[in-house]
Amino acid sequence: MLTSTLAALATSLALTPLAVAVDTAPQTQTIHVHMDDLDSQAGWDAVEDRIRTVTDRVCRPHGLRGLVAQRVRQECFNATFADAMGQLNRQYAQANSRSVAVVINPH
Repeated sequence: MLTSTLAALATSLALTPLAVAVDTAPQTQTIHVHMDDLDSQAGWDAVEDRIRTVTDRVCRPHGLRGLVAQRVRQECFNATFADAMGQLNRQYAQANSRSVAVVINPH
C-alpha cells in the first residue's frame, strides 16, 4: 500500500513541475492609448512597441529556466500580443471617444 501511494505521489510530482514552477496569478496590465497617438504610422509603431514591452514583462515565467522558460515565454508572448493588438484594432474601429484601453493579460 505504501509503495503504491509513493509511486502515485512520485508520478503526480513528475507530471506537474511546470504548473508548480509558473506563477499561478499572472499579472495583468492596462495600456491607455489616446486616439491621437494613432493618427500616423509612427504613432501606431510607438503604441505597438509599448504593447510589446508590457507583453514581454507580463509573460515572464518566474521560477523557470532554460528551454522550458523560453518555450513558455514565447507561447505566452505570441498569444498575449495577438490578443492585445486585436483589442486595439477592434476598439480603434469602433471608437466613439478619443481613447481606448488595452488590457494585457498573459495567456
